[in-house]
Amino acid sequence: MSEFTGVHREVMKDGAIKHVLIRDAAGNEQSIAAKDYISQGIEPDLNELPEVGTDSEFPVAGKG
Repeated sequence: MSEFTGVHREVMKDGAIKHVLIRDAAGNEQSIAAKDYISQGIEPDLNELPEVGTDSEFPVAGKG
């Protein structure tokens, strides 16, 4: 199982955190739900991650 680190949290216009972008040691990234980020104990703390605004409720595949 890979160790992940939080990169940023994606926040909707209403302030709700919809997804958190995480990255493993190899540089692979994926978006997960904020509740899963918290329950898996990924660091840093969710409140310490920078916010990125998003108009989409779901992550967009193939970014980069």
